[in-house]
Amino acid sequence: MNPPPLPPQTWSQDEVTAYLNQPFLIAGKPVPGTEGMSIMQIEDEILRGGRFRVFLWNFSVIVVSFQRGTGVRFIRSNEGPGLYAWPWTLLSALVGWWGFPWGIFFTIHTFWINCMGGRDVTPDLLASVTGPERAASVLARAAKPRAGFWLWLLRSFILMIPVVLYALIAWLASL
Repeated sequence: MNPPPLPPQTWSQDEVTAYLNQPFLIAGKPVPGTEGMSIMQIEDEILRGGRFRVFLWNFSVIVVSFQRGTGVRFIRSNEGPGLYAWPWTLLSALVGWWGFPWGIFFTIHTFWINCMGGRDVTPDLLASVTGPERAASVLARAAKPRAGFWLWLLRSFILMIPVVLYALIAWLASL
């Protein structure tokens, strides 16, 4: 179990430093991507552009459609979120749009969120561990996260879907 959030006015500097050197755990487990990192190291990564992300996926079977999020994943400042978004986006592209009427809408929403790098849950997650004031202070000074090669490739792939569909329809119409 995590210690309570930092109350900055009541803790000494040594207590704050000791707290920040603890491992970053949620429900007693490290968040994927943070293994072996302390709270202070995570804050440093966030200052350089690291973020906690959740990616969406959806699944449909004729009249049943649902959309879910993955578990939280920490994307370090030298990584891009695209590599983690690809599998969930491809899954949704294959089995997400089959449901009527919501499958296509969930799939488009999944594509949009994943192409934007997933849902950023950094403010809430950081505030739950360090307290809202410290989290706001860290995020106010944080660098903007980078998209990276894999996210741009995913965006290009998604943008090609309507182009290919249009070309296919035009070709079929010309027969």
